[in-house]
Amino acid sequence: MKKIILPVIVLGVLLFASRTLITMRPEPQAKEVKRKIPFVETLNVKKVKLRSSIATFGTVRPQTLTTLIAEVPGIVQGVAPIAKEKSSAKSFRSGGFFKKGDLLLTIEDTNLKAALAEAKANVSRTNLQLTQELELSKQARIEWGDRDWTLASDLVKRIPQIQKARAEEGAANAKLAQAEQNLERASVQAPFQGRILKTMVDVGQQVGSGSPSALAEIYALDSAEVFLSLSQSEMNFLGFTDGFDSTNELSVEIEIINKQGDIIHRGKLARSEGVVDSQTRLTKLVGLVNHCFANPFSQEQVKEPLSVGQFVNLKLHGASRDVFVIPDSAFRTQNTILVVNEENRLQVRQVDTIYRSDKEVWVNDGLANGEKVCITPIEIIANGMEVQLVNSVSDLNQTAQ
Repeated sequence: MKKIILPVIVLGVLLFASRTLITMRPEPQAKEVKRKIPFVETLNVKKVKLRSSIATFGTVRPQTLTTLIAEVPGIVQGVAPIAKEKSSAKSFRSGGFFKKGDLLLTIEDTNLKAALAEAKANVSRTNLQLTQELELSKQARIEWGDRDWTLASDLVKRIPQIQKARAEEGAANAKLAQAEQNLERASVQAPFQGRILKTMVDVGQQVGSGSPSALAEIYALDSAEVFLSLSQSEMNFLGFTDGFDSTNELSVEIEIINKQGDIIHRGKLARSEGVVDSQTRLTKLVGLVNHCFANPFSQEQVKEPLSVGQFVNLKLHGASRDVFVIPDSAFRTQNTILVVNEENRLQVRQVDTIYRSDKEVWVNDGLANGEKVCITPIEIIANGMEVQLVNSVSDLNQTAQ
């Protein structure tokens, strides 16, 4: 019995104590809740005219790159520098410079001289044969006597024999010209002012007649091409279109930047290769830069010459645009910003962006001159939310200019 009564008594005491505490609690006092209006910093925007510019990189290659080929077979007799020859070519080695017409290499020409002598003899023989046929034709006319010469056959007049002799004479002269040209080709001369990239032969090596005919890879010093890749949006931003005239005043300019950030060379975006890389989805473009290679023959030396295969930093300058320049931090999404109206209330605005970097975004449409763009990050917003303005920052567009 005690086991039942004791718990009931304890429960009753606890209920009584709880009720007493509830009745003794103080009444809550009403407290006015003050709504906090956030402070924001704004930017007064203004549309300005700026020239589109993109930083990228590329690889330097010569515009004119060719493989020097031996046009006649034989054994290499000598390579530059060649004694008793007035030539600017100092060395037939990788990196060697040469002028147009310099003697780079000679091929043993004994067989070529023999072929030339034989061709000259053949020309003399055919000349004699033609002379003989002409004289025989005259003799045949005399022997025909008083008869009508027009009735004589062509064979009697020796017309076919004369035609044959003249054809053989023409062929002999052509062979002679070819033999003279082959003898000249035994002395390999530089086709332009340039530099040797790589050599394939040396003295004593056979070229042609079953052996490889390639002598060296050479390139011209006048111009270089810079190979780079851009996305379609970057090309549109610069105003570049495939197939445009590179001499146009609106063409895209190229600046090559050194490690210190200085401009060392300038050029033009020459063309597109018309190829999109299947992995990067970027379009391959080619820029043209003149007088950028080292050239010992030039009166004006290049201060910072480029090298074939060099990786360079580039800055491209294209078409001018009328845009608003907005800090990237002002964007809540890819194309959404906050605008503060005249009543100091936030408005969510969709804008059209044409260029984006790590620090700023160029806005083409969606804003008006004089509007205030909120550049303070706000975690929670609502369209029409009231804000308080701190001192507005100066127009970022002025700095961009």
